[in-house]
Amino acid sequence: MALVSRDDVRELLDSPDPGATLVLVEGRCAVLPEERTEGLVIASRRDLEPELAGAGRSDQELDRLAGRLDGVARDLGA
Repeated sequence: MALVSRDDVRELLDSPDPGATLVLVEGRCAVLPEERTEGLVIASRRDLEPELAGAGRSDQELDRLAGRLDGVARDLGA
């Protein structure tokens, strides 16, 4: 089962907070302000913006990012 979903990535990218951060808290992903990151930090919105420059936000692109971020979370010990 994936830890990071397309919806998690979409929520992070759509957040009005430029410092929004995707974190793993108690086994689920949450998007929190940078100053409230409680849990395992997976990525920030700032980290992903260059990744999406000119790429758009298709479901396929979001799925690709979710897969990569899922790998990051698992590498960090989730």
